[in-house]
Amino acid sequence: MRQHMLNGWLVAALIALVCLLGITAYVEVRKDLPRVACVRDPKAIDKKAARQENGSTACCNTTAVSA
Repeated sequence: MRQHMLNGWLVAALIALVCLLGITAYVEVRKDLPRVACVRDPKAIDKKAARQENGSTACCNTTAVSA
């Protein structure tokens, strides 16, 4: 009986860990997505979505230097 209860807690802890890792990955990707989309295709996203934390605009409103 005790082993069965410990296995249940272990499964619950593993599920909680997977959920926390998934949430962390989602937040990090969501933060970085506007910058990546801006680098790949400046017209892909709205300029408001490409704002950085300090309120200044990211690369979407600057002209790219052609080589």
